[in-house]
Amino acid sequence: MDLVDRIEGARFLGREFLVWLWYESEAREGVLPLSSGEACELWLEEQLTLVGNESEKTESKLKAAMPSASPEAKEALRQGKLPIKAKVRVCRGQQTWAFVLNADTLGLSGVKIPALLTEENDERFYERMDLVENIEAILEDLLGTFLVVRTSEAWGTTVLPAMRRWIHEDAGTTRAA
Repeated sequence: MDLVDRIEGARFLGREFLVWLWYESEAREGVLPLSSGEACELWLEEQLTLVGNESEKTESKLKAAMPSASPEAKEALRQGKLPIKAKVRVCRGQQTWAFVLNADTLGLSGVKIPALLTEENDERFYERMDLVENIEAILEDLLGTFLVVRTSEAWGTTVLPAMRRWIHEDAGTTRAA
């Protein structure tokens, strides 16, 4: 198996990571623990794109203040669609970042960093780079936590069943609306 095949074979992990972030942010009311003992706030906002499996080629693009809270988002999950892109907001302490996370590549785009404190141009550059490194470190930390959970026995016995209940919890009210 060559590198491209291995990458394609593991692409689902980014999508599962994004679903897990979504689930964790709702289950923990937006506060996710980091391995350092700190916590960050994380939520999905403004845009969310979900796709069906390779054979279906269906896509749901949701745009709203909180698209992940919409009945359409949960319905897309119930139909087997997984998120491939989401606008994410992360706060840690007084700092807030916003960006679009591409689940297939784990790439960030449109990154908005916290306000800069320094006035000097040279120092501003280094402060910007430090802020970008900070958000990358936070996401690496969350991804590491996800991978530990995803490869543990708890994934199949505890986490996945809880996520399935979360996906289906509002199904009755969604269909009646």
